[in-house]
Amino acid sequence: MNEQESRPTDQYGLTEITVEIRTEGGARAVPGLMHKACPGLAVTMHPFGVFQVTHTKTGLKLCSIYQRASSAVLAMSWWALIADMEGCSWEEMGVADVSVMMSKANDKPVPFDDCTSTSQGETRKMTVGEWFQHQRIPIFDEFPWEETDPFETAISNLEKIGEAA
Repeated sequence: MNEQESRPTDQYGLTEITVEIRTEGGARAVPGLMHKACPGLAVTMHPFGVFQVTHTKTGLKLCSIYQRASSAVLAMSWWALIADMEGCSWEEMGVADVSVMMSKANDKPVPFDDCTSTSQGETRKMTVGEWFQHQRIPIFDEFPWEETDPFETAISNLEKIGEAA
């Protein structure tokens, strides 16, 4: 599934694109938000008011749903950092490639902060496999009125991609 059109990049490196997603009713073109550091991923909204991270090549949703677009941008930055850690590009990967990448990264610590696991009194970074399981749980776990907006953290994560190169 291809990005059909795009608009100019904004000051944060984000571009509005059109993404063809897969739904139960078939393919559907929806607006998306892509960052220059992770072509191949976009934040989409389908149905109305529900945001998720979509792999633009396949039109498949990668993770659970979010109430705020900025939370989905943060999740997109996490997916992008994992691919970067593994030397992969979302733009080039198909479904089988993503599966291989996730298998290889499964036991490694996540390459971002604020995702920890506590067991037997010890706190550590989650592994990619543990984090992935949390991303697949389809529940709303946000309370926008009680939290800070994660947009700045998301942009900071995306700016890290390619810095070490």
